[in-house]
Amino acid sequence: MLTLSATPIGNLKDITWRALEALAGCGVCLCEDIRVGKRLLFLLKEQAWATPLKNAKPKCFLPFHSHNQETFLRQTPPSFFTEQEVVFISDAGMPCVSDPGAKLVAFAQEHSIDYEVLPGASACVGAYSASGFESAGFNFVGFLPPKAKDRCACLAKLKGQTGVFVFYESPQRLLDTLADLSALFSHSYLFATKEVSKLHEQRFKGSVPQVAAQLKALHGSKALLGEWVLVLNCQEEAEPSLSYTQIMQMSLPPKIKAKLLAQLTHTAPKTLYAQTLEG
Repeated sequence: MLTLSATPIGNLKDITWRALEALAGCGVCLCEDIRVGKRLLFLLKEQAWATPLKNAKPKCFLPFHSHNQETFLRQTPPSFFTEQEVVFISDAGMPCVSDPGAKLVAFAQEHSIDYEVLPGASACVGAYSASGFESAGFNFVGFLPPKAKDRCACLAKLKGQTGVFVFYESPQRLLDTLADLSALFSHSYLFATKEVSKLHEQRFKGSVPQVAAQLKALHGSKALLGEWVLVLNCQEEAEPSLSYTQIMQMSLPPKIKAKLLAQLTHTAPKTLYAQTLEG
């Protein structure tokens, strides 16, 4: 059987009892990073309360991540999962949520392999709950594109929408992302938190420009280090526009002016061309 298990995102005590039992009883542990997986089990075994792991069976640790998952599944027969207990853990949090795991689930579904997902800690849910933004739900965006042009294009698609959007961001790109958010959502509100559930967890809340300014002031300090979650409460913002009269009074070539007025009035440019000549 295949089990996908959440792991702590900071505090070891966020591990669930079901996850401890699954990790204790599995013969194979698939890990996003074997070093992280082994370290987690070592730390858990040292805890007096993690009793299921005290008599854990020996296990084989195998890598399963975004770079090898397709090759791994292509070379692995379904019997690998049906003849033994296999657990998959990502580095932290819920598998499949900005982490590998979806292809593993799809493989299990395709081959009628029994699988189970053990819920647990998730940074996006924790940050949304801590934000204090009241809404019917939220939209999880995950990590924004690293390149500035792609990131701005992604954020521009949200322009004009209302609701709550949750992003993950690295400390290296945090200030750039905040600058982009300030330019596009100056009237919206933002909750920014780092190191959710960890010892150095911090929270910032206010208008997007206010939070951006607060964090920009910390540039160069250790306060920006760590993984960030940004919760954006989008408020509908009026797009700047020009009136018919303002366009008519502008010093523009008649054809250009006619095209602008046509867009504004939903009229054919030819119909307005004569008016622009008179104006």
